[in-house]
Amino acid sequence: MKMLHKRPLWKSVVLVLCAVMLTVATPISDVQVVSAAVSTFSSTTKVLVCGTQAKIKLPKGWSNCKFTSSNKKVATVTSKGIVKAVRLGVAKITVKSGSKKKIYAITVTPKNKSDVWLNQETILAGQKLQFSLASDKYDTSQVELTFDSGYSEINSKGKCTGIEGSGWADLYYSYGSFKKHINLVIWDPDDLFTVIMGNEWYEDTDECNVYAGDPYTIIVSLGWDETVKQTLPELRKQGVSVLLDGTEMEDTVVFTPGVHELSLVSGNVNYKKKINVSYSVKNALIQRDATGFSAEAKAVFDAAFSAVGQVVRDGMSDREKVKAIHDYLIYHANYVNNGNYATAENWAYGAEGVLLHREGVCQSYAIAFYMMATASGVDCEYVTGTATNALSSGGHAWNRVKIDGKWYYIDCTWDDPVGGGYEGYDYYLSETLWSDHTVEDIIDLSTEEKYMWEHYYLTGKGYSASR
Repeated sequence: MKMLHKRPLWKSVVLVLCAVMLTVATPISDVQVVSAAVSTFSSTTKVLVCGTQAKIKLPKGWSNCKFTSSNKKVATVTSKGIVKAVRLGVAKITVKSGSKKKIYAITVTPKNKSDVWLNQETILAGQKLQFSLASDKYDTSQVELTFDSGYSEINSKGKCTGIEGSGWADLYYSYGSFKKHINLVIWDPDDLFTVIMGNEWYEDTDECNVYAGDPYTIIVSLGWDETVKQTLPELRKQGVSVLLDGTEMEDTVVFTPGVHELSLVSGNVNYKKKINVSYSVKNALIQRDATGFSAEAKAVFDAAFSAVGQVVRDGMSDREKVKAIHDYLIYHANYVNNGNYATAENWAYGAEGVLLHREGVCQSYAIAFYMMATASGVDCEYVTGTATNALSSGGHAWNRVKIDGKWYYIDCTWDDPVGGGYEGYDYYLSETLWSDHTVEDIIDLSTEEKYMWEHYYLTGKGYSASR
């Protein structure tokens, strides 16, 4: 407790020695003092704000009175009947005058109801606890609460044996003349973490849209009501801790890639949930680290990184990198099933085709090229549209790359004719679009959701067999 006046040095020394010797004594600390003039009261019940004083107005004819307090830690009384509110709680002031006796019930309250709260106003389903009053301004050690709620699991003394499910509970608590109502929040752990850090994630933790390397301010939502969100300081104030890998979570977090464990801990409840965190697609390509993606997706990423490591050397210009990647694809892969794409497996439609099976359709070439170029530090885009040859016209995919500030079209599929052996550069680095190609869309594939990458662009497993 901060002293509000100076003492002689020798008195300070004595106080320090006393504090050391009397280790069982607990000093009043963090008690808010409210300055107010001494008022008077005559009724047998009185509410006093902690730190204020009031004088008992005695009945006529009473004299030579003796005053006593039932709890001097809550309220003291002088020989002149001046009552001082010391701590929150209830005290009885007894006044005797000869054979006459009168008792005054004193309730010491906070200045503002918002200055006090329950030790937990948010609980986890099944949590067992004893409710008590908490405050960062007042000493609440002398408060004995009584409770009224619609739940049989909470008795009149505030003992909770565990409420199941999620929802709100009207809870009224009081001591003496002080009364307060709250909406007790009850969380079912299975409903938690549907929204956290401002990003949705799904019950399937492999689809968590939280990315490594980015700072996140933590927000936890109730799941059953996503409009109700709480920050970590708010939760900690209410007795709920959020742990990351067993350690209290910081208000702002930068995740590393990999599997992490989030825990909600409160009383006897410790709810744990695994999350699989990866870099964003763009950063995974730039960092050449696909940790946190599904095993199938990571295998495709790693194949792209391995290919880049084989053909791209330090000191290469962007133009040299693009040629090396182009040549790798056209010489190491072929169009699937010698052109019969209708019977192709799903993997032929993702980068897995040309990178792992060494055959695929046009979009397999284009996605693989995008991955390798981006991993090499070359700006690249994915182009869709139609292409026309002597026999037919149909949907097609190719790329654009940026070299020395200019964008160029490049089509690895058409530089690798069906059957192989005729690889070339007819569709290589053209500033203008070829007459047999028509553009419908140009996109940066890294802006697409992780789900699309894992199920379509990488493995193709999301495509229907009836394509």
